[in-house]
Amino acid sequence: MKQERDALSGTSSVLLNSLAMSERDAILDQCVRRRFPKESQVVRQLDQDNNIYFIESGILGVAQFSASGREVSYNQLYSGDNFGELSAIDGRPRSASVTALTDSEVTVMPFEVFSSLFSSGGELSIALMKQLTSMIRRLSERIYEFSTLSVSNRIHAELLRLAREHTDLDGVARISAPPTHAQLASRVSCNREAVSRELKKLEKLGLIKKSGRRWIIEDPDALQKMVDEIHRF
Repeated sequence: MKQERDALSGTSSVLLNSLAMSERDAILDQCVRRRFPKESQVVRQLDQDNNIYFIESGILGVAQFSASGREVSYNQLYSGDNFGELSAIDGRPRSASVTALTDSEVTVMPFEVFSSLFSSGGELSIALMKQLTSMIRRLSERIYEFSTLSVSNRIHAELLRLAREHTDLDGVARISAPPTHAQLASRVSCNREAVSRELKKLEKLGLIKKSGRRWIIEDPDALQKMVDEIHRF
């Protein structure tokens, strides 16, 4: 345990970094840092675990599973992100499974520590409320897209979300660990073949390039215009 705590001298968590340094360090002293190899499960859907997790490195995938075992993948999480806050707040079982898509490292905050910190109403509570508000806006945006957009346009909108998360200072989006075609299809409720066809069209238009496993979107604004044009009708 001492070795694990010694490693917690800092954190990449956006949420934890909203705290003053002295308060953050005191909180981190009560947390544990854990490593998860690629393809290992971090939390399972319906687990009663109500700790909160802060991603220090790696990429994690979020998915739900139907009664028949069908996987519905709908998000990826990166360094600086956190998850588990919903179960930590309402005490209900996990609503989704989280799996390490690459070797990953997370800081695990026990429920008791989070509860005390959240109930104090300090900076972390405000930052978490903003984060949850942003989540609600994204979900509302997705509901609108499922109700009004065609499959190809839903794919464009999802690619735009990925581009926003990976745009560098030069304005180019470099997605180093993109979702598989099957995962992207799951996110926009279509089949893998439809995703493959649309990505090929976008490649021909020069809107997306593939370099090994990496996707490059040199002009995210052009993709934004495609989405905006549809939203106007």
